Amino acid sequence: MGFVRDDAVKFADKYWNTPADDGLFWLSNEAVVIEQVRKSNVIPTSFWQKAPAADGWQPFFVDDSNGGEKAVFRRAVGGRTEEILINPWEGIADCAHFLSRCLSAGGLKIAERGVPSLVNTLQSLPNTKTLAERVDTGTGQQVINAGIFKPGDMIGYFNIDPQGDYGGLRQYSHSGMYVGKIGGSKDGAITCHTICRFPGRSWVEDSWWLKPPGHYAYTLIHFSDDDPLPDPAKVSALSGWWKRSLGSNIDYFLIERSGAAHRTTKPPARGQTVAIAPTGSAYWYLGPSNTVMLFWRGAGLEVWAPDGAGYKSVTNGIIAGTVTKF
Repeated sequence: MGFVRDDAVKFADKYWNTPADDGLFWLSNEAVVIEQVRKSNVIPTSFWQKAPAADGWQPFFVDDSNGGEKAVFRRAVGGRTEEILINPWEGIADCAHFLSRCLSAGGLKIAERGVPSLVNTLQSLPNTKTLAERVDTGTGQQVINAGIFKPGDMIGYFNIDPQGDYGGLRQYSHSGMYVGKIGGSKDGAITCHTICRFPGRSWVEDSWWLKPPGHYAYTLIHFSDDDPLPDPAKVSALSGWWKRSLGSNIDYFLIERSGAAHRTTKPPARGQTVAIAPTGSAYWYLGPSNTVMLFWRGAGLEVWAPDGAGYKSVTNGIIAGTVTKF
């Protein structure tokens, strides 16, 4: 069974602001097991109270009114809310674990609790395609707007802010699951933990980009299980070598039947079936109105629009040349 994206999103909807189905959440270096905390207070709290479920205590992540969140037990008594602190904002690091549980609900066997390892694991799966890698907000938005990236697909957030996550370390520091343009989002929104988000319910920004430009570079990972099969005749006509020209700038593209594409500055020899010294690799999709969409891993979206016997190439909204069969 492949990845069932609807099941993953439904799971996220259910557990978006609570510990996941395994009954725990992660701090930077250890797991907090809810049932242990209820009974024996293994994690020190400000109240040192037990919190049995029979008395109505349920765990939640809630706004801490200071820019973060806190893990608490809550219950309603006589019209008022009572609260026991489980863990303050400092140390909570549950995003990779939560998304692993979401992906597992969708049919995958994922058990990561660190963001760099989650991104690496996802990129290594045979049913994923990295449509963009460490791109800026505008490029990421063009990829999302193309319509191939769908609810259930994943986003890795690479910190580029010297004052950003984990003391400004340049690494993948956050992860989220794309859930589409719902909950009033015009750009597309995510669900995640740390801080908890689900569109229409989040108390913080849940647009997929999360923060203004200059904070993150974005890696967009798409599950290809349910990609539609392209028209075989169109695939046959598109496969092979193409030449792109813009003034004196010339490069060559190898379009493969598998859905991969490669770019090189070296003209291919007759019968050549591989790109020599490629300068880029992409996944291609047939788009609306007989266009071709090429998702270059580190450079964003290139669209070929029919133009006479060939195409006109536009990369990230900028004309990149004319494309003809070579």
